[in-house]
Amino acid sequence: MRPITSFLIFSVLALTGCSKSGIDPPPGSIYAILDSASTISDSLIKKMEGIYTLSSGSDALGSQFVCKTSKTAVSFFSNKGGIYIILHYGLVASDSSIQFAGFWRYSESSTQGPIHFCIPSASGARDFITKGIARSLVLQGNLTSPSGPGPNISLQYNRPFSTYAQVNPFLIFAHHGVQTTDDPPYTENSLWGVIHDQDYGVNGLEFDVHLTADSVPICVHDEDIEPRVTEKGPVSGDYNQYTFSFLDSFVRLTDGEKIPSVKQVLDAFVDSTTLTYFWLDIKGDPNIFEYLEPVVREAYDRATRTGRQVVIFADLTTEAVIREFKAWPSYADLPTLCEVSLDDAIQNRCAYWGPRYSLGLLTDQVEKAHSQGLKVFSWTLNDKALIDDYLANGKFDGFITDYPAYVVYDYYTMN
Repeated sequence: MRPITSFLIFSVLALTGCSKSGIDPPPGSIYAILDSASTISDSLIKKMEGIYTLSSGSDALGSQFVCKTSKTAVSFFSNKGGIYIILHYGLVASDSSIQFAGFWRYSESSTQGPIHFCIPSASGARDFITKGIARSLVLQGNLTSPSGPGPNISLQYNRPFSTYAQVNPFLIFAHHGVQTTDDPPYTENSLWGVIHDQDYGVNGLEFDVHLTADSVPICVHDEDIEPRVTEKGPVSGDYNQYTFSFLDSFVRLTDGEKIPSVKQVLDAFVDSTTLTYFWLDIKGDPNIFEYLEPVVREAYDRATRTGRQVVIFADLTTEAVIREFKAWPSYADLPTLCEVSLDDAIQNRCAYWGPRYSLGLLTDQVEKAHSQGLKVFSWTLNDKALIDDYLANGKFDGFITDYPAYVVYDYYTMN
């Protein structure tokens, strides 16, 4: 059989209002090439990671890209406009090609479109599948606009991540599990976010925690039920007025999902991702640590049974939360982060300190934290210039952000 011709379909139109998720799924036909494809293990596909350059064709999506992989996707992060590309993939036995299908999108607008790439056998697919060699990979496609067919486009593997990135691990946390503040792909604090956030380049998740009336820890940011994240309905008031089963039956998030319990979120984190870090932002309900502790310990046990290495830490966000933490001393042997001050983080034997970005680079305090064995994560960095500055001049161990594409590209290419 002849090799399958692949196309990169590029739309210059802003596609909005068609999906509750904010991401308009590519038409089913874009994935048709994967129907007959066989799976490629995520451990093998991870060897694709590195820096790719535009070797031919239009630079509409950028000229250099960082490639990162998750459990189910290959993603590219561009040097242009925070553009990211998320692709599903498979091996087509008939011509030994690797096929990719998915979508591209800008970080700070809803401009997006379907995309389709191919690595022919002779363009590196054979060596990659049989030997795990990525250096000869060339992804081939075709650029098409509403006016008609455009030039071919090729992305070629150029080099591994920068030496700096390889020897200086950096955590990129998804803010509330959301990857953009403009039409986010999933409602914040949702199970879909847990399952898919890694596709957007993050290597950690940050979710918020409240308690229901029957003391079930759930993942929501605000204490009250309101239309920012939930569908319009007859239920109003605070979440702690209702049992978890009631919320499960009568409240839906804006993308149609149910409000998840922390247990459901952590189960998905352990089972459906290869991520290590989970940040639980505690909102201060009375006795929260009493009810959170067994859930977190169960998640650690689940991870151990499945051979997963995870770090799940609770955030001491205020003085009131610190008092709740001290009132339940058995939680103290689980990892914690403190936002209040470095001294509070040290006094409460936290593993992490989390200063707000508006406090500045805090170089001396960050160095002091490191000398005490604490890692430091700043929050929440969304401005591109600020991200550049904090990466270049700060000494942080990670950020929370709504725009991970910027951080991913800058961090993995920095010297």
